[in-house]
Amino acid sequence: MPGKKIVWLVTDCNLTWLKDIKEWNGTRIEWEVSTVNNLTQISMTHVGLVPGIECYNDCENGWNFHIGTSLFKLITEGVGMPDISTRK
Repeated sequence: MPGKKIVWLVTDCNLTWLKDIKEWNGTRIEWEVSTVNNLTQISMTHVGLVPGIECYNDCENGWNFHIGTSLFKLITEGVGMPDISTRK
């Protein structure tokens, strides 16, 4: 539904590949749905994932893949790419 927003508050995480496995705690993942040129647009922002934290580069790349590639393929083709090892 255009004009709607969903916010996930991260209250517990275990990012075992990081020194601070709780780095995402207290961050928010915000999903916004809008209409642009008569098409539905979904945007996602990970509020709190900022340059300077350990996860920033890898997590930015991961979100870009999962949202920009895998979720897009799921919505447009019916099959996503949830296995990150498929990225090249």
